[in-house]
Formats: sequence, C-alpha cells, structure tokens
Amino acid sequence: MGDFEAFEATREAMDKVTKALKDDEVSAVGVYGMGGVGKTTMVKHVGNQARKNGIFHHVIMAVMSQSPDLMEIQHTLAELLGIDLQEKSQSGRASRLNKEIMRKNKILIILDDIWERIELSSIGIPSYKELQKCNSKVLLTTRIQNVCHAMECQEMITLNVLSEEDSWTLFMRNARRSFEMTIFRDIARKVARECCGLPIALIAVARALGDKDLREWKKAA
Repeated sequence: MGDFEAFEATREAMDKVTKALKDDEVSAVGVYGMGGVGKTTMVKHVGNQARKNGIFHHVIMAVMSQSPDLMEIQHTLAELLGIDLQEKSQSGRASRLNKEIMRKNKILIILDDIWERIELSSIGIPSYKELQKCNSKVLLTTRIQNVCHAMECQEMITLNVLSEEDSWTLFMRNARRSFEMTIFRDIARKVARECCGLPIALIAVARALGDKDLREWKKAA
C-alpha cells in the first residue's frame, strides 16, 4: 500500500467502500469529496484489491468528467472487457455492451468524476437490479454529494481531507529533505497547512519545493 492509502482518513473510507462492495444487497456505491482529496487513487486501489481477493473477476474504469463523451466511455469500458465494438451508433454500442456485461460475471464498473446524473443505460451499463443478477456493481466518484443521491447509490461514502499531522507526514516524505532548522520547519509547516489536507496538493507542492532554498520557501509561504 502506498503513502496515500496509509493515512487514517483514507483507510476509513476504503474500509467502508470494501464492506459495501462485499454486500450482496448493494449494487451502487458512491464516493464523494473535494477535488484533490484522492478519490480516484482510492477507488483504483480498492478495485485492484477487490480483484486480487476474488470479489470481482473484472474491474473496468472510465472517466466521466463535466462533459462526458459517451461513445469514448463505451469504447474504454468495452476495450477493458476485451470487446471490439463494431456498432456505429451509440444506442447500438450500448445494447452490445449491456449484453456483454450481463453475459460475464462479477464486474466492478468504476465511473470516475461524475458531475451530474447520467442514464447508465445510455452507456450500456445494466440497471442496478440487472447487475445484481450477475454479481456486478457500479462504484462512482464525485465532488458533489447530491450526485450520489441522483444516481441512487445505496451506499454513499465521504472521503475526508487528511488531518494536520498526516498532512505534515505526507509533505515531509515528498519534500525529501531535512527540516531540522526551526525556521525552515516553521515555514514548511505553514506551506503544508495551506494545502488544506489535500494529498494531491501536498505531494505536488512538496516535490516542487523540495530542493529549493529558504528564500523560495518563504515566497511560497
């Protein structure tokens, strides 16, 4: 398990997601949290672990974004299932993808970065009731809690920002330098706090400043 997954906020969310994925009564799980909090990294890790542990035979993932390209999403999911979609129309591809998903068993479909309700049938993803029949599930991520409600997720799990101490630990690891000098450490802690507990920001800023001198750190603070 990498640095990101080792922290308390992430472990708590991961445990809840894993429990939901093992629940036969749950077909749709939603993970919500701020941009940069690490939702994508977490669900990828959970998906990989679920496949290794035999909970799912296939884990497929597509990024939705604010302006989803449904044809491209269909292509991505089909390719990950080893399917060559020859159909030209979106509806034709959706019908084929639906049949292939239902024909297979134990598929985890991860839909990352959803911004608003989307009809899964328009992509070719079976209804939640149909997914239950083939032991498959949808796991989605979003910045907006209401999207989880709109998508009728049976389990909704928040991924919180890191605590101040966990943020500092992650920051130090990625800066890869000593903070023994009190003045340096105080400035670095201030910079880390400004990242608001968001792992992506903490890692990026720490790596960017790691080899810089005190003057550059003061500018960043």
